[in-house]
Amino acid sequence: MNNRFDELVTRLKDGLGNDLVSIIAYGSAINSTGKTKKSDYQLLVVTRHLNITDLRKVTPVIKWLVSDGYAMPTLFTDDELENSLDVYPIEFRHMKQSYKVLFGKDLLGEQQISKDHLRWQTEHELRGKLMRLRSLYIPASESNDDLLKLMTDSIVSFVRLLRPVLEMFGEEPPVSRMATIKNTGEKLKIDTSPLARILEQRNEPKELMGMEIQDLFSGYLDCLTRVTEAVDRLQ
Repeated sequence: MNNRFDELVTRLKDGLGNDLVSIIAYGSAINSTGKTKKSDYQLLVVTRHLNITDLRKVTPVIKWLVSDGYAMPTLFTDDELENSLDVYPIEFRHMKQSYKVLFGKDLLGEQQISKDHLRWQTEHELRGKLMRLRSLYIPASESNDDLLKLMTDSIVSFVRLLRPVLEMFGEEPPVSRMATIKNTGEKLKIDTSPLARILEQRNEPKELMGMEIQDLFSGYLDCLTRVTEAVDRLQ
């Protein structure tokens, strides 16, 4: 898939030996046929245990990977993974949607992940991220460039939370982020065009006037607020 991932597997195997259980890449880039960014790949690393000795072994490898532009991997022991499926339904359902085993066992394929806590976790995370977005607006508002960066940096995490919304309607979420935005807007009867525009800006940056950036953030905030309120009303 990727020479960097081949090297990652080699380095983690050298560091952890038989304690390394699985390495799984997941995210929108896995099945994408278009241009992808390094940050579009996420990694799950599963070991037999994760004590301080293990963390010291993996730290240089993780630092090397992150310094190359990839996201920080998620670390679990195999027991923790098994016992966390009902606690993090959004994360694990997202992983299962599009993934590739780079090393070891396929720990996701046979797992049945309950929807029981899906609405609660979705609303919880939406509210938390919305509060953080409002807080970050205050320092970012001093510069149009900073405000635009706040939007393009945060859009992917919000789109990830739209996928479980579609699942609550009994719909299989599309892998495409843009399609996820469109379908969620249709289901909730909300104008999600500000989210689509910010995602486009993230993927293909264009020069925007200061007033356009300010208006875009206003629409972004309003859209996310309405989505959160709609999720709260779902049963």
